[in-house]
Amino acid sequence: MTLWLDRFRDLLLPFLAALASILVLLFAWLILWRAALGLHAMWRRGIVARYQPAVDALTGPAPAPDALERLAHSPRRYRAALGDLIIDALRITTGEIVPRLRDAIDALGLIRHWRVRLSDRRWWVRADAARALGLARDPAAAGPLVAALDDPHEEVRAAAVDALGRLADPQSVPALLARLSDQSRHQRARMVEAICRQGRSVVPELLRHVEECPADTAVAIDVLGMTGATGALDRLLVWTSADETAVRVAALRAIGSIGLDDRSFYYALRALEDPEGDVRGMAARALGRSGREAAVPYLAEHLDDEWLVAAHAATGLRRLGRAGAEALEARIDAPGQAGDLARQMVWELTSLKAGA
Repeated sequence: MTLWLDRFRDLLLPFLAALASILVLLFAWLILWRAALGLHAMWRRGIVARYQPAVDALTGPAPAPDALERLAHSPRRYRAALGDLIIDALRITTGEIVPRLRDAIDALGLIRHWRVRLSDRRWWVRADAARALGLARDPAAAGPLVAALDDPHEEVRAAAVDALGRLADPQSVPALLARLSDQSRHQRARMVEAICRQGRSVVPELLRHVEECPADTAVAIDVLGMTGATGALDRLLVWTSADETAVRVAALRAIGSIGLDDRSFYYALRALEDPEGDVRGMAARALGRSGREAAVPYLAEHLDDEWLVAAHAATGLRRLGRAGAEALEARIDAPGQAGDLARQMVWELTSLKAGA
């Protein structure tokens, strides 16, 4: 037994000595690492103190003529830090100030710098580069940013989507549309927002995408509605009779957002009798937003419908002036859901008048 204990001690002591040496080295490395971070932070603070006035001068009402020259003649090793200063300014500025900051970006050669960083092995560097290219609004960056849509890291893909939305380059729309069906719900919301930023110019691409990817019809219709695509009204009216419930719902939601003319008013009335409650609900929403008192008796008939339909009908009646108010007042004493909704809407109308 004593022999085994001696052998164990002989093995344990060198092991503990080696472990202690490793711990000492790790502690020394940690101290050096923290010191390096501190020195780097101090170095960046020095750059900020030195060049922030020049960046501020570019964002002022009367930019100093030598501000851009001072930035352009800065040492090359300062470019990344100066790029961060300019990007921070771009986040909060609009109008005529943006071209001045773009001139500074061009003078510093930062576009090329950020494009190179799009291929960096560190995902956070790639994400920052994508955001910077979007804020810089460089049209030539659309190609690299489209490639970044397939980055293995979600944060980089999200940054690329946001950047393409800022660029508002119609050529990026097909790439965004093609990836709609492959993204999580959160990412899809980003993509829809980025597409909507393009305005009505995306309508032809959206209609073409629906032909190629019918599974994305509903989300494409939602985008059409958000962009106010009156030029697609004929297609939207056709979609109100689609076989898929989600497509009919999206079409009526889009029509309601765009606004009803004589034709679409008729289609919304017809959809108010759809067998699916979600479709009837969007039809009631569209009619309530139409501003047409002719919709009042039709909406009043649906105060006893399922909740979504009844709620949109009641809200629509509240919107439709005196005729809508009278229809609600006529149902105040009705039992159940219709009476509850009518009393709530009348109370809201009374409160609005009292506060006016």
